[in-house]
Amino acid sequence: MRSLLSATVVAAIALVATGCDAFSADEETGGIVNLTGIVLNQETNNPVSGAFVRVLPHDLLFEVAADGSFDISVEIDSTMDLQVTADSDGFGSAEVTVLALAGRTVQVPTFRLTQVVASGPESGRAHSILLLQQSATTIGVREGGSEEVASLTFQVVDSIGRPVVLDNSTLVDFRFGVQPGGGESLAPASAQTDNNGVATVTLSAGTSAGVAQIVAETAVEGRTVRSQPVAMTIHGGLPDQTHFSVGPAKFNFPALNTYGITNSIAIIAGDQYANPVRPGTAVYFTTTHGVIVGSSQTDAEGRGSVSLISANPLPADGVGVVTATTADKNNDTVSGQTPVIFSGAPVITISPLSVAVGTTYSYTVTDQNGNPLVDGTSISASVEGTAVKAVGHTSVQLADYGFRGGMTYAHVVRGSGITEFVMRAVDNVDPNASNPPTPVVEAVTIDVAGANGRLTVVLGGTGKQDVITTSRDAIITRLPDGSARIEAKRF
Repeated sequence: MRSLLSATVVAAIALVATGCDAFSADEETGGIVNLTGIVLNQETNNPVSGAFVRVLPHDLLFEVAADGSFDISVEIDSTMDLQVTADSDGFGSAEVTVLALAGRTVQVPTFRLTQVVASGPESGRAHSILLLQQSATTIGVREGGSEEVASLTFQVVDSIGRPVVLDNSTLVDFRFGVQPGGGESLAPASAQTDNNGVATVTLSAGTSAGVAQIVAETAVEGRTVRSQPVAMTIHGGLPDQTHFSVGPAKFNFPALNTYGITNSIAIIAGDQYANPVRPGTAVYFTTTHGVIVGSSQTDAEGRGSVSLISANPLPADGVGVVTATTADKNNDTVSGQTPVIFSGAPVITISPLSVAVGTTYSYTVTDQNGNPLVDGTSISASVEGTAVKAVGHTSVQLADYGFRGGMTYAHVVRGSGITEFVMRAVDNVDPNASNPPTPVVEAVTIDVAGANGRLTVVLGGTGKQDVITTSRDAIITRLPDGSARIEAKRF
């Protein structure tokens, strides 16, 4: 403590000795001091316009200029410390102490204020309407077991993409572009945008599947602003027995004698309103013969398919039945059946066996069970000899013949042009010939070719009668009625 006093005394003596030259006259007396500086945003380094500067202990308050600067004059009685504080709405305050001397201009250190309250959003008027989000891309028809409603949120923005704020809020109307016409609805019909330019509408499905387009629009200064149509798919409901169908790609496939051949079995499932059922509806399959893939799920068109594979057990009469099963909205069974022919190697029967002009030949072409051969099988009948030709069923290509009136062996479609054929050997003499030859039949040929296999049968030959020759080591059986049965070798 004594050292401190000694230092003070020494300093006082020094001041007296120098005649107090360390201070100027205006430092010891009062006057005007100028304070200059600037107030900036700590984060952006931009001026804080509208900020206030307070000077203590005089309790003087000044507003800064638009560029954040200030230049103020303060009257003081003597040299003194001034406390200068800067603050603004939404910002924290900052404070600095400066030494004020009359007649001087003091540069106050830059104030950097931290923003504590974000400035409110701004926007222009509505310029565009955009889809912001939607709760789902697909829904199901009413009482169909799927979600039946979806919400769509639109955002109205100004010309530079800013969401329209409440000051420029607008009423958005909602309407359909195209729609299935099953009683679907939009609610509300109109909605006022919020401070983010947002308006939401709810789509409720009706009783028809299809595509619904939703359009949002608003009127701004005499013009209409609208969104792009937003497409929403409305799927069908659960299967309905009346609208459930089962069928094969081919009613007849060459599967009786070869394992591993496949045939596609398809279903089409509709709901009670005759619309395709919702995608992903499961359908279960079984078969009386062969092996079948167990299940399939429907697509957007209500379609599904599986493979039927030739395998044990094979049907003794060549007919198998496939059953497809699913369930309706009441958990009751919905099912359908389709028969399929498992056909085998070609078999030809022909009568009579003689070869002569004017002979009418009846012949059948089937498999070993008497069932038709498959789609695309070609059948030809011809005669060889002198001045002769064949007429009747001489060139036939089979279609995919199925069933008539039921699903058993007895209901397989057979008959003329399918399994039964007639050909006649007739003369082919040129009526203008001066010395026409005598018509002679030397051979009659029946040829069958297709996915079931190939079989050629020839009756007679040069100088021959009642002779049968075949291809592929076929089995020839002469029948009591004078006909012959020729069965191709099985695979």
